[in-house]
Amino acid sequence: MFRLLICDDHPAIRTALRLLACEGMPGGCDVTECASAEELLALLSQDQHYDFITLDLQLPGRSGLDVLAEVKQLRPNVPVMVFSADENPERVTEALQAGATSYLFKTASEPVLAEALRAAAAHRTALPAPYVREWNGRKGLEDLALSARQREVLQCLLRGMSAKQIARALGISDGTVKSHTVAVFRALNVSSRAQVVLEAHRRGIPFGA
Repeated sequence: MFRLLICDDHPAIRTALRLLACEGMPGGCDVTECASAEELLALLSQDQHYDFITLDLQLPGRSGLDVLAEVKQLRPNVPVMVFSADENPERVTEALQAGATSYLFKTASEPVLAEALRAAAAHRTALPAPYVREWNGRKGLEDLALSARQREVLQCLLRGMSAKQIARALGISDGTVKSHTVAVFRALNVSSRAQVVLEAHRRGIPFGA
């Protein structure tokens, strides 16, 4: 059973997310809803497991990015998708830097939102199409001393895949994945997966490169 925690101060948005999650998750979905940062942080302070969190950045009385940082302190291993009306590309980057796994605009169509929730359940990253198109319009891999296999691992990291998922997808061992991941981190001069995404964006490295 997939356990989803939704934080948004608009009841209609919470309802839409709940319905989409319940319809799209194989095995069913248990949804908890809250409408404020205080409620969200109180829930996360309790001994309850969650597989995924959706977070609105425009919560009353609090900076959404500050709330996101607190959420990641309390639950560092739980993926967080920001679901926001703020379509500023800089805000997307700031949210990723603060620990978000994915970012989706509230103007996204129902199929796009449903696919984003399915991606979250599979530990993949979901980002707004304009943001991804900006990546795809640039070049950025040429100056990286990476082998073909290491570039494949980089693409898997950009999609939010776990080490075991990468190993299965590429037909290599967990140890080899770790070795290639270290090489990717070194080439990008970063120390975490979140920083890989940010540095890839800065360099203009596209998905599917």
